[in-house]
Parts: sequence; structure tokens; C-alpha cells
Amino acid sequence: MSILRYTVTACLVSMGILAHAQDQAVYNNYISNQGILNPAYNGSRDVISALAIFRTQWTGFTGAPFTGGINIHGQVDKMKDLGVGAVIQNDHSGFTNNLEFFAAASYRLKIDKRTDLRLGLQMGFKNIIYNASKAVTVDYGDPVFDGRISKFGFNFGIGGYLINKDYFAGISIPRFLANRYDSDKQQIKNKVSFKDLHIYVYGGYVFTVTDYKIKPTALIRMVPGAPLTFDVSCSVLFADRLWVGLSYRTVTDIVAMLEYQVNQSWGVKYSFDFPLNDIKSYTVAGSHEIAVQYDFSLTRRPGMRSIRYF
Repeated sequence: MSILRYTVTACLVSMGILAHAQDQAVYNNYISNQGILNPAYNGSRDVISALAIFRTQWTGFTGAPFTGGINIHGQVDKMKDLGVGAVIQNDHSGFTNNLEFFAAASYRLKIDKRTDLRLGLQMGFKNIIYNASKAVTVDYGDPVFDGRISKFGFNFGIGGYLINKDYFAGISIPRFLANRYDSDKQQIKNKVSFKDLHIYVYGGYVFTVTDYKIKPTALIRMVPGAPLTFDVSCSVLFADRLWVGLSYRTVTDIVAMLEYQVNQSWGVKYSFDFPLNDIKSYTVAGSHEIAVQYDFSLTRRPGMRSIRYF
């Protein structure tokens, strides 16, 4: 029975890890949390920037995913071309919990007076926990589902980021390795798997129409062997404080987005997903995402930073 227990549990955790490898966490506010998506973004602002974001998906659906992330980044004072940052992200779905920590760095190359190209690298680890004991079984105390596995894996990611006062564009592979569970050795194997690579290409532009700022953006997700997916969105800035926007995610969601700049340091963001696929029959109130951003400087007084729309 002990052999059966560990064999089945190993199979279950492997299935959980493999399923997760095909679907990295998805955020609506990908423009606001680019430091989580792309290591090259870290250090691109002229202040220290801290972002906390939380997403709960398919409200009311048992075992539905929820994700949280924190990104802190800034420039190195004596080396203005160098940016550093840290990302902590926790993604929970069903019986599987994935906790990740990455340290990131980027380097700026000046294209012209208004345009920078940043190249970034991040490295870190993932803690994968699969808790089969949470399963609801017919037989109480079934030993097959009385196991908990916790393993660590290494990963790294790369990216590029082109930034101008009016537009931006990025490309990234946030995780280059597939963290596979080896049931024989009962450990995580870190290996390159091209079929599991998630490649993100995105960008946006800010232009002025009378007294309003309009910001169309788009993001494309490419996974070899999987259908191409994309997000397209458009937001309008009112009174230099409130962004109101709509987004469409391929086949699955229509998203309403709000962002309010409280002052030069604090900003809050909220979005609501309305599913377009069959999941709408089972979820009570769609998906929700909320984020708080705080910009500050250790060397300058508040209000010195330039206006940024992304």
C-alpha cells in the first residue's frame, strides 16, 4: 500500500506540474505589472516602484485559481543604466501551489534622446507543492490521497524592452526551463523544453485627442504547439487621474478596467473579467483583479518624477 500511495501521488503531482507548465499566470493589468512579465522592465522608471497585485479567477467555482504577485524595482543610483528588481509570485490552482522568487537586472542602451532599449535577465526558484490530502474521496482516509509533496526547482528568464515617452514595446520569455517532477528520483528536473516556452510580445502607444489621453495596447502569447492567444485593450485618461478601459482576450473574456492615480506616489487598479466561454455557466461573478502601486525615491523629494503612462 505504501508503494501504491507514493506511485499514485507522484503521478498526480507530475500531472499538476505538467498542466501548470502549459499555462503561466495571466493578468489583465499586464501594462502595469510589466516587471513580473518582463525582466527588462525592471529599473525603467526614474523612481523606486513597488507593485502588489492579486487575482481571483472564476469566483464561486470550486478549486478556481488565484494568483498574487509583488514586484519592486528601481535604478542603481551610481549606475543609471543599470536597473534591479525582485519578483515574488504565488499561483494556486486546485491541489497545486507554486511559489516563485526571481531577482532581476536590466541594462539600458540609449537609442536617441527620447528612446531607450533595455535588456533584462532574471534568475530564481520555484517551490511546487502538491497536496493530494485535500481531495474529496468516497472512502474516508484513502491512503492514495493522503500525501503532500513539496519540491524546489530553478528557472531563469530573458527579455527586451523598448521605451519612449509616447510608446513602448517588449518581448520576453519569463521562464526558460520546464520544472519536471522525476517520480523515480522524487525531485524536480530543470530542463529546456521548447514546447513549453511562453513567449510574450506586447506594446502600446499613448496619443492625445483634445483633452484626453488614449492608450491602445496589445499582448500576444505564443506557446509552441498551442493556439496563439492575444489581448487587445484601449484605455482613456480623464482629468489626468482616472483611466477607464476595455480589453478583449481571445475567445475567453471581455475585461473592464479602471485605474486611479491617487497622487504622484499612489495608484490603484481594478479589473473585472466576464467569461465568454462555457465557464460562465459555473462561475458566480467572473474574475477580479486588484493592484496597488507605490512610487518613491530615497534621494529626491516627492513630485520630482516625470509623468509616466506605462
